[in-house]
Amino acid sequence: MNWGSYNPRVRNAVLLKWYGGKRFKLVCLSSLRLPGYEERDKPKQSKQRGAAHDEKLQSSLSRSRSRIFDLALCNEWDYFVTLTLSSDKVDRYNLEATYKRLAKWLNNFCFRSGLQLKYLLVPEPHKDGAWHFHGLLRDLPMQYLTPFTLNDHLPQRVLNLLRVGRQIYNWSAYADTFGYVTVEPILDHDRCAAYMTKYITKELGASAIKLNHHLYYCSRGLERSMIVARGKLGREIENPDFQNDYVTTKVFSNPDEALSYIEPLEV
Repeated sequence: MNWGSYNPRVRNAVLLKWYGGKRFKLVCLSSLRLPGYEERDKPKQSKQRGAAHDEKLQSSLSRSRSRIFDLALCNEWDYFVTLTLSSDKVDRYNLEATYKRLAKWLNNFCFRSGLQLKYLLVPEPHKDGAWHFHGLLRDLPMQYLTPFTLNDHLPQRVLNLLRVGRQIYNWSAYADTFGYVTVEPILDHDRCAAYMTKYITKELGASAIKLNHHLYYCSRGLERSMIVARGKLGREIENPDFQNDYVTTKVFSNPDEALSYIEPLEV
């Protein structure tokens, strides 16, 4: 192989995932690192520090988007949550310390209430460097939630959703400990799974890698899919169920139909 021309990332890489029963999902990723590339004996060549960092960043972003999408789709989530952090309750500029405190609080909350909450959280930086989280949550009973109303002091986005009949809730136990929170019932599971990938941005990746943080956090025991085929996209996916800059997906009940879109990788 001519390593000088080898590109470890595949454009329009395709995975066929099985989610149990007759549910198969074709996932086309705009960029995916080939497995095992890091272990191969590459010829020694000088590389500018900036280029090396950019390669590390792109690889991390691609892996994280794929894993988040998988975790989001394979588990039956109940709510989409936005968890903000109040400066008078926590050091919202210290992501590592904040998440440790949040994880400990969640464990204690589950212990006291006898619940087994599951979560998938993605940190997002504000322009000033402060942090908040977006994520998915399941198994939080309604008795712990209070509906927001138009009489509450809320951001305009939330007020607009309430005006069109959307139900959005406050989780007072979290709010009292950390700050403002919104809990929204998930209406479209597949769209929500794909939507979660948009929070994995270059800005997040640069901040996380620089500070040695995770790009996402999740509880233990979450279900994951099984990859039954992989390759590159052979033809345009007709009528995709979801499409954005990073991922295109389509659900099939017949795996042979999905396989018709896949061509083998040329390595």
